[in-house]
Amino acid sequence: MRGLVAKISLGIIFAEIFLALLANFIAPYPYYRVDLENRLRPPSPTHILGTDPLGRDVFSRLVYALRISFAVAILSLAVALLIGTALGMVSAILGSVTDAVLSWIFDVVYAMPGFFIAIAILLIIGSGVMGTAAAISLTLTPIFFRLSRSAARGVLVKQYVEVAKALGASTLRIALNYVGRELMAVVIPAAVYMLSDAIALEATLGVVGLGVNPPTPSLGNMISEYKDYVFVAPWLVATPIAIIALTIASLNILAKELDKKLNAFLEAA
Repeated sequence: MRGLVAKISLGIIFAEIFLALLANFIAPYPYYRVDLENRLRPPSPTHILGTDPLGRDVFSRLVYALRISFAVAILSLAVALLIGTALGMVSAILGSVTDAVLSWIFDVVYAMPGFFIAIAILLIIGSGVMGTAAAISLTLTPIFFRLSRSAARGVLVKQYVEVAKALGASTLRIALNYVGRELMAVVIPAAVYMLSDAIALEATLGVVGLGVNPPTPSLGNMISEYKDYVFVAPWLVATPIAIIALTIASLNILAKELDKKLNAFLEAA
């Protein structure tokens, strides 16, 4: 049963990515096309998810919103993963003053609420796709730093690593051959978990008006734009909320399954 749920979750994520990548071809109308004569139309064969207060096709806006939200989340995750994991490994391997300074910096950032950090960054550098991605990446980087540092420190005290050091293995070789291999089981599932967090944070920033700027649609700013019409046209808000919830749940299920598979693979290797 658990495997079936994981397969369904994977199918949902693939379907969303497929819609996002092919938005130009799948969307029946331009996402910015205004048609005031057909505003707030309910779902119909012509507009399968209805139209919004400006007569724009909701399905067309949704597939483009998926593209933007996934792009922001993946970009911010990639930056946080690379920087956080690299610095975590460096901190654990070099130790001493380097470890103390980096740990103090990331402990301070980690102690702050991520949402407020993101807001502060956006107020400084401005909103938009790149600003939102930068703000989210800063909130995720300390998590990858702490995970990779902790995992790397655990590997470095193992006997086979001590033997490699005694035999003259270089720091780079130890980092790549020993520490990097063990980090896979920790960082990869965490990255899938953090992708769901990135999507949730992007949506939250969009809802409060600090994320991607309209008229470019994102899942968050669609909710922000349509929240005043929840009783008049409930499908407008229900659709992006349902997509966000489904995406986060699917990613969390996949992360758990991936964690289990990777640990089993590394134990067998």
